[in-house]
Amino acid sequence: MDGNGLADTPQAEKVCAHQEQTRKLVGAMMTLTGLSATGLARAAGLTPSTINSVMNRPVRHTLSQSTMLVLMTETFIRLKDKPIQSIDQIALADLAPAIAVYEHGMLEKSPEIAPIIIAAKSANQERRITNSLPGLGDISDLPVLIESSQGIDILSGGFSKAPLKTQRPPFLADDTKAFAILMPDERMMPRFDAGDMLYASPALNLAGSKVDVILDRKRGSFIIGSLASIDEDTILIDLLSPKSQECFDRSEVFGIYRIIGVQRLGR
Repeated sequence: MDGNGLADTPQAEKVCAHQEQTRKLVGAMMTLTGLSATGLARAAGLTPSTINSVMNRPVRHTLSQSTMLVLMTETFIRLKDKPIQSIDQIALADLAPAIAVYEHGMLEKSPEIAPIIIAAKSANQERRITNSLPGLGDISDLPVLIESSQGIDILSGGFSKAPLKTQRPPFLADDTKAFAILMPDERMMPRFDAGDMLYASPALNLAGSKVDVILDRKRGSFIIGSLASIDEDTILIDLLSPKSQECFDRSEVFGIYRIIGVQRLGR
């Protein structure tokens, strides 16, 4: 085991969780379109290496949002004339998190695909209801947020608008309000790298020194840093790169959630 509680693997086998998520999304697009990775890239006007480098070997990066938008748009253009019943439902479910993220951009590029996007969302909603556990909902996957995620009610477990999902780690199996967030930049290096997936639990207290936290702001964004101090009126958050401190008014914050684990980028 390494210092993050993850199993040691050979260098060539290490793949970051974000890359695994991207592979799953691209694999779903390949299934839905019937194209290979190379074929999908060319159909979308991209060079094959753009996708192949991510699909076939561990890398420190994943596909950019602009590239994913192009691939998603091409996928739904190819689906737009097909009856929803004829589309692979498992692949469609795998693609569901990305639909929520890229819907607006896809419709701007190709308004004609609106009917198939609506049908896909409806089919996925029916599938979630059918597969959910009575009284609990579907907790088999852990919701993954990005810094700009909107419409998330963490304290009540309202993650329906979470843009991504990942496999729920065993230590969060019974925590229905736990979530993960992707580190967006290098502000917390060397503690966290951009692209690391951070696990957080609202159920845990903030006691201790150098507690890493996620600040849930009422204006609709998240801040990741270390808790420097907290009182009735203010919250001080330390950032590491460059070293700085930010002050937040308690009235502008929904909650502060302790980071309890990290899935590191492949080295």
